[in-house]
Amino acid sequence: MCQLAIVAANERRAQRLGDALRNRIPCTVAAVTAAGLESIRQNNFPVDLWIVDFAAADKSAGCWLASVGRITPNAAIIGIMPAGKPLLTEAVLQLGVDDVLPAPDEFPGELIEQLVHKIAAQDRLTAMQKRLRGEMRQSRIVAKSKPMREIMQRLPNLAASMAAVLITGETGTGKELFARAIHYLGPRCDKPFVIVDCGALPEGLIENELFGHSRGAYTDARNFSPGLIQEADGGTLFFDEVETLPLAVQSRFLHLLQEHQYRPLGQAKYIAVDVRVIAATNRELAGAVAEKIFRQDLYYRLNVVPLCIPPLRERKKDIPTLINHFMQKHAPDLPEPPEISAENMQHCLAYDWPGNIRELENKVQEWLTLPGSERRLEMPTAGKSQSIRTLAEMRKEAVTPCERAYLQSLMTMAHGNISAAAKTAGIHRKNLAHLLKKYDFEARRFRVT
Repeated sequence: MCQLAIVAANERRAQRLGDALRNRIPCTVAAVTAAGLESIRQNNFPVDLWIVDFAAADKSAGCWLASVGRITPNAAIIGIMPAGKPLLTEAVLQLGVDDVLPAPDEFPGELIEQLVHKIAAQDRLTAMQKRLRGEMRQSRIVAKSKPMREIMQRLPNLAASMAAVLITGETGTGKELFARAIHYLGPRCDKPFVIVDCGALPEGLIENELFGHSRGAYTDARNFSPGLIQEADGGTLFFDEVETLPLAVQSRFLHLLQEHQYRPLGQAKYIAVDVRVIAATNRELAGAVAEKIFRQDLYYRLNVVPLCIPPLRERKKDIPTLINHFMQKHAPDLPEPPEISAENMQHCLAYDWPGNIRELENKVQEWLTLPGSERRLEMPTAGKSQSIRTLAEMRKEAVTPCERAYLQSLMTMAHGNISAAAKTAGIHRKNLAHLLKKYDFEARRFRVT
């Protein structure tokens, strides 16, 4: 059952919305005003989803949205926005609100219907995340942004399959974390999860580490050594930085994938093994194939199910939640997490994080060591130049907020009528429909009943 916290200008308005939702879907509701947010923390109410009514929002909205993030860093946030406030809509989306639904002064039935669907979807996601955190023990995936939620929804199916998975993404995006998630959510969760750190193993030792050796295979081989493949029998073998495997080892690895058997060094007999293989790389393997440093047949064997983890600059909605998560991880004994000012949060949201989540975690650790009066998340000025972005990326970043705000105002004015909105905008109806789909706007949200 989903745990809701509803924030409105007054408790009566919040309670009215809570009653309407309880009549439609099983849920537990806490109705508060912005001034009463601390009561959620004091009463230890476990919030899965916040519904924030911005009817009376002012310049302090950013401050209490930051409070919401500190109180329940893993909860999703849905905003209800009166018509005619496109700039406020864009601002709250940047501050961590996951979705904004337009609504008039009262709560129409269509808004209630949309919220019911959102609550049901969040309930399913929350249940999966709780199971994931429980089974992964110390690991946790923070998934508030749309790209990450889509990946999270794929994980149970990936875990149930035995197909090889190739996880791609920049350094520091958490590829190993997703490999662990696939393992621990699947039927092999009680079997070993063995990591092969291909980039850290010396080329002369990697075959021995992987395949093991028989007694007498070489001068110092006094006893049989099973190797990492045998250790993973029944479980999952995770190849990190798989692109660094030497070509000679790639050939033997391909045989393992094809025949499900391998041969230790110095032994003539093959050994059957049951392992699920997941590989990860931070470079484009197709390019490595073209350069003839990676076998094409091995690439096709590994890339059965591709999973691309987006860089942090493409999932900035996760930044506030990640910061709160790392604060709790690295300062668990503090009575409450240190407060981050809206200015500091804007520094974080404006920075590109070329080192991705690993860089953000390091920055939070550094920040926690500073005296309270000096805690400012100053980003290095070289950060942008270290990761030069394409013109297309820069253009997209500049245009996206303008297009989103314009569509919000346009569809609100047209009351959700796509044909009328397209005529006002001077574009074809199909083009407008494409833009609405691009920004995940549903025309029915804007209709007035």
